[in-house]
Amino acid sequence: MNRDKGAAASPPTDRVVSVIEMLARSETSCSIAHVADSLELSRSTVASILAALDARRWVRREPDLTYRLGPALVGMGDAAREALGIPTGLDEALAALAEEVDCGAALGTVGATDLTFLAVDAGRGRLPAGITAGTALPLRAPAGAAVIAFADQSRQRAWLESAPPEERAGLSAALGCIRSKGVGVWGIGAADPGMLDVLAEVVEHLAEDPTRHNLRARVLALLGGISGRPYAAADLGKDASLPVSYLVAPVFDTDGRAVWELQIGPLKSAVTRAERTHYIKHLTRTARELEMRQGANT
Repeated sequence: MNRDKGAAASPPTDRVVSVIEMLARSETSCSIAHVADSLELSRSTVASILAALDARRWVRREPDLTYRLGPALVGMGDAAREALGIPTGLDEALAALAEEVDCGAALGTVGATDLTFLAVDAGRGRLPAGITAGTALPLRAPAGAAVIAFADQSRQRAWLESAPPEERAGLSAALGCIRSKGVGVWGIGAADPGMLDVLAEVVEHLAEDPTRHNLRARVLALLGGISGRPYAAADLGKDASLPVSYLVAPVFDTDGRAVWELQIGPLKSAVTRAERTHYIKHLTRTARELEMRQGANT
């Protein structure tokens, strides 16, 4: 039984997905007993699931009777990247960006209801806190701003209405800044970096407990909503140092549509004008490089 309040009993398909997700998160191979106990399923059920997955090479049975992900998933991962049009060399590009700006970098795709992270390079920190590749955040402002800035008016309006009324004017200005400057910059707000780190550790701990999906999703939603106000273009040109949590830039596909959001997360209480210029330069440069790589493979 799932320990999260309000969680419905898992149908057979959900059980299979949960087993695969658990193996994907585990750094070591897992026994049937460990998987069954962690997911609160019977050992016979888990044994049947793993046997079926092993037959299709989705998992691999080791000599010690433990299981890990199988080779068939490698091709599926490649196929998923191709289907999403993800630029080749994305991981290398994020690693180079993270090194240049000395903080975490990530690329996310914006769907109808969520922002899903496709690749994350933590660099010397977390970006966003507790986020890993595959994590999805509800598409509520400010999430996905780099893509929403180029969406139609009805979608922009719905996105703005997901924020408290007193924040909408600032968010609307941020969308304008992204369209004109190619970048959006957010402050830190009331949340200090130490608190964000603690919440990140909570998310990471919950990721180790597959029965806490709902609670982890709620904490992630909380993290997604913790940020300072977005800066207007005029703010970025000031000489004064500014607190900065993260920066975003759009990445366009070969049809000229903004479909990805590239992020970096300095999470610093004082960022000089020169440092902001440095961040923006490397963020936007990487966004253009990703567009060129994506175009070269179509």
